[in-house]
Amino acid sequence: TGQKQITLTKKGARTVYSGELNEDSIVPFAAQLREQLGISGRELMEAWVINADSESGATTNINDIGGTPAATDWFMLGNGFRKLALVTNTANARSAAGSLAIEDYLETFKLMGTAGIAAQDLSKLMFIVDPNVHFANMSLPEVKTRDVFSAATIENGFLKRAYGVEIFPSWQFHRGATGLKANSAGKVDLDTQGNNTLGAFLCVRPDQWKFAYKRRMTIESTRFASSD
Repeated sequence: TGQKQITLTKKGARTVYSGELNEDSIVPFAAQLREQLGISGRELMEAWVINADSESGATTNINDIGGTPAATDWFMLGNGFRKLALVTNTANARSAAGSLAIEDYLETFKLMGTAGIAAQDLSKLMFIVDPNVHFANMSLPEVKTRDVFSAATIENGFLKRAYGVEIFPSWQFHRGATGLKANSAGKVDLDTQGNNTLGAFLCVRPDQWKFAYKRRMTIESTRFASSD
């Protein structure tokens, strides 16, 4: 692999609260705020890895295909899994035409390189599904009942694997869209939410991705006495 230049970006948040809020709260408010910021930060990182697209043009960003994203939008931090399949290499994307079948997972393997070469070792793959596909999985006839699947979903809960590959549901998939769905091209229309009608899933090889950090998430508290 040749040299790869990484463009680093930064995301932050700030919350201001009064001393009275901390004094009147039934729980230690400062500690609660730090916990909530930590959770929000982890959720944002998950959303970014899946959805990020740095394209700033009008009607070109997969997270705001109906408008023009702001420079401060969370998904502008870089480019994630969905961007690779939907834009960078469209040969890696396919449509199930609005219906889910168990074969869709198998057909997606074939998109992983020439003749599916990158899917030859199933232990290196993972499926990431949005909530809509997550629940649709339980209705697949091939996995629904014990007579066709020993770990039937109606007895054992959600479908955990497909063709031996682990399935990870993410409620950060299609973040920002009502119902966490996308349009027929797999892109989110923030301006006309009614266009977002379909679910989606990804097949990913994590070992083919590298993430670099200069600074992990940090949280600091500062008191402005003159403002309180």
